[in-house]
Amino acid sequence: MAESVLVFLLLPIAALSGWWIGRAQSVRRQGQRANLSSQYFRGLNYLLNEESDKAIETFLKLAEINRDTVDTHLALGTLFRRRGEMDKAIRYHKHILSRPNLEGEQRERVLFELALDYMRAGLLDRAERLFLDLTDSPLVGTLASQQLLDIYQQTKDWARAIEQAQRLGVGTRGDTASLIAQLHCELAQGAWEASEVDEARSHLRQARRYEPANARARLIEAGLVAEMDQYEDAAALYREACELDPDLLVSHFAQILHAHQQAGQFDALMDWLQELHERGGRTAPALAWARLRAETDPRAAASYLLERLEKRPTVRGLEFLMRLLSEHETSIDKVSPVLIRDLMQRLLQGQPVYRCRQCGFSGSAHHWMCPSCRGWNTTGVIHGVLGE
Repeated sequence: MAESVLVFLLLPIAALSGWWIGRAQSVRRQGQRANLSSQYFRGLNYLLNEESDKAIETFLKLAEINRDTVDTHLALGTLFRRRGEMDKAIRYHKHILSRPNLEGEQRERVLFELALDYMRAGLLDRAERLFLDLTDSPLVGTLASQQLLDIYQQTKDWARAIEQAQRLGVGTRGDTASLIAQLHCELAQGAWEASEVDEARSHLRQARRYEPANARARLIEAGLVAEMDQYEDAAALYREACELDPDLLVSHFAQILHAHQQAGQFDALMDWLQELHERGGRTAPALAWARLRAETDPRAAASYLLERLEKRPTVRGLEFLMRLLSEHETSIDKVSPVLIRDLMQRLLQGQPVYRCRQCGFSGSAHHWMCPSCRGWNTTGVIHGVLGE
């Protein structure tokens, strides 16, 4: 009975003691938070005043890095990186990693930021090692693979770039498939230059597997078989490539012409150029046809080109026509002034009239105060071929 009475009497004392201890701990925590906030504000003030050295020293003294504060610390490290202060960003992120209370996911985030620091600083080998360690992370694994893909493309490590692209995009659709096809084309080009024909063809097959309509794979294969004197196959591959990407006709016309001449298919080439122009309306096939025809009949070439230009005028086409007439010392009955007027109007349409001497802002209206840099009386008329 006496023991029960004693326990009953001690309960208020225990409750009072617990309240007192809790209050004392709360006061201490509040004091710590107040001190922490004061240090943060001091560091931020240094940043605002462009005193980054003092700022980083202040932030490094903040010992409390936990789930609640890690985002703030990461943001500060990122700020140093964005400002180009890579040594400070690296130092700051390493400091965060040194904290003993850093949790797993938080540590992965900091490692990722540190790898970005190394990458921005040009220390690609260090960045690569960190990103490789993070590729299996559910949190940042995809982002790490994206950065590795960028690194391997910068260093032209095409095989590893393919591995990362497959890890990211997996499959045969969309931008990833197109990228993988281009990477295989790079490997095929390298193998061809090293006289490793079988390996080159293997990579070309992979490129076409990932992107069946890849023009570059056909272009490389055309060059490869042309070296083996298989000109008929080369000519067919060149035509396939240009069907997929007509712009290739401009950059590879010499090779295309050579393959068709060696294969005895000059007339077939001329017919194909006409068909390609009629089907797509592009100027390049018409210019190529006219260039070849001008070697034997300049007047017919000029007439053909003028007829096409009247239907679809382009400045490049008119320039070529004038050059063709000049080089072959020939003339045609009439070049319509309306054609030239339409071409000039198209050329000048949308061209800016005024440009700011200070920042380069351009437009069609004059401004006493530049809308971009706010400079006064810095905007003047553009001079040159397309100006006054």
